[in-house]
Amino acid sequence: MTPQQTQLVKRSFWIAEGRRTQLAGCFLAELFARDPALWRLFSSDPALRRDKLHHAVAGFVASIDRLHPIVPVLEWLAFHGARHGSGERQHVAIADAFLAAMETVLGESFTPAHRQAWWLACRSVIDVMVHALEAEPLAA
Repeated sequence: MTPQQTQLVKRSFWIAEGRRTQLAGCFLAELFARDPALWRLFSSDPALRRDKLHHAVAGFVASIDRLHPIVPVLEWLAFHGARHGSGERQHVAIADAFLAAMETVLGESFTPAHRQAWWLACRSVIDVMVHALEAEPLAA
């Protein structure tokens, strides 16, 4: 990712952060429409789901230019998801649903450049998670 793409991700999240309830609702609706089986990875409490989503994305965005501090968390999430049958396909579905939610919440201000920057950011996280499972298949 370029520094400009990193800034696009950070700025767009800062704007969307003010609409976190809408963002969480759009994300979950998109996600479960794409893959209803992913419901098992989320709490049944809507407020808890929203707060967990916000904190996870905020931590990721804060670390986007230096992922290594959050790699242990990403690896844990990969192992946790793998225990529930999740892998790369599900991680991509989550990323796609989040991008769709960002586009819904931000409207026309979510440009193709934003989508590309967010996809690269999400792909870097997916790669860390997939690599963790490939490196430690028994840990899952």
